[in-house]
Amino acid sequence: MTLSQAREFLREELLAVAAASVPGLDGVVTHDPGPVNPNVLSDGSGPATVCSITVQTGDPKVVDPVGQTAAAAAELTARGWQVEVEPVEAGHHRVAASRDGYDIAVHGWDGEWRLTLAGETPEIPE
Repeated sequence: MTLSQAREFLREELLAVAAASVPGLDGVVTHDPGPVNPNVLSDGSGPATVCSITVQTGDPKVVDPVGQTAAAAAELTARGWQVEVEPVEAGHHRVAASRDGYDIAVHGWDGEWRLTLAGETPEIPE
């Protein structure tokens, strides 16, 4: 798989999970800078090898971090991801998911209507 294909796969997964987490609304890509070299600042090695993407969704009239993160966990599981629901910490609801070297983190907060999904591709040489 090329880095472009990996990036597109991750983007599609994040948007699908966002749509399933907040029914009736589509997610919005809020961060997608393209391929970056995760080691460039430490040792300057290699070409661009990782893509990080962030998607947000939510309905300003609905504050439901418990339901939204649960829906995200269920959708990720249904899509074949290994999912772990993290303990709630200071009102921060988290889901961690991994699949074939990809990682996704879902974040919801008490009192906040916005749900954030952040993902990263595995390292793939260009």
